Amino acid sequence: MTKLYNYLVKNGDAVAVGVSAVLFIIFALAIYLGSSSGGYNLNELIDRKDLSDVNCFNPGLWMAIILLVLAIFLTVAGIVSDLFKNIKSGSKSIFGFLGIIVVFIALYFTSSYDSGGRFGAYWGPEFNITEGLSKFISAGLYTMMAMAFISFFLIIFFEIKSFFK
Repeated sequence: MTKLYNYLVKNGDAVAVGVSAVLFIIFALAIYLGSSSGGYNLNELIDRKDLSDVNCFNPGLWMAIILLVLAIFLTVAGIVSDLFKNIKSGSKSIFGFLGIIVVFIALYFTSSYDSGGRFGAYWGPEFNITEGLSKFISAGLYTMMAMAFISFFLIIFFEIKSFFK
């Protein structure tokens, strides 16, 4: 396990780029071969009314779902192992994660349900967006924006701080 860790420390960027390139090639081949074997042209997909038989994007979607589940599992496993290895930094990770959850819950309950305006077409029955789903989406977007701004300002702050050391 130590050899794998040392290898990834040294070549982790190359491994990540290589894996993403392989996944991209698999996805592109699945789209190209799936569209030609399905009897339709990719240029004609925009004009088609019924897209229920279009399944050439499924391999890419499944790869994304598998990678998402793997990332969540590795994140939780890393937090749990860090908690047992170093209680002080592990507890900070847990408190940070709980803080994000508290912010998300607060934003969920303070988000409004807007059923009109420029996005009025999405509130129709074909999209099936309920009040709870609308608030969930809003809370997720606001939480993501807050984390992006906080991350940006912390990066700037610590870069300036390290510059003057």
